[in-house]
Amino acid sequence: MGIIEKAEKFAKEEYKKNDPIHRWGHIIAVRKRALEIAKHVKDVDYELLNLAVIFHDIDYNSEETYKENYKNHPDNSVKLAEKFLRDNNYPEEKIKKLKQTMLDHSTPYRKEHGDSKITEAKILYDADKSLCLITLDKYNKYYHLLYFDFTRKLVKKPNS
Repeated sequence: MGIIEKAEKFAKEEYKKNDPIHRWGHIIAVRKRALEIAKHVKDVDYELLNLAVIFHDIDYNSEETYKENYKNHPDNSVKLAEKFLRDNNYPEEKIKKLKQTMLDHSTPYRKEHGDSKITEAKILYDADKSLCLITLDKYNKYYHLLYFDFTRKLVKKPNS
């Protein structure tokens, strides 16, 4: 079993603990969108992208702590991913890049540290955020932050 399959098996159980929005179905949707975007981008590390998608929201816990977890979930998710990958002898240099990719998918992190320099992080950001632009409020908040023109073409402005 490869690292992606091992990560999926592990993650499916962990995502059961999350609020209803951030369960395994969310990962399936983000992966589909990420792969759609990646087809229009050069030099994508698909293993890294898949692992980032799998782990990016793995520690969102419950609805009761959603607001608190919004800002903390990237760091918490990184810790969980890092432990899993080290336990599975994944190379340290790849873990380092994955951690940064996961952190870069967070809008608060992006606002504090600036735009990502990592292609896979930009794809993850666009895939994740473009799926939540279903209300005018979310559209106005995130649309201008999308990295790729292709992603913007996928998103329709909601009615007010």
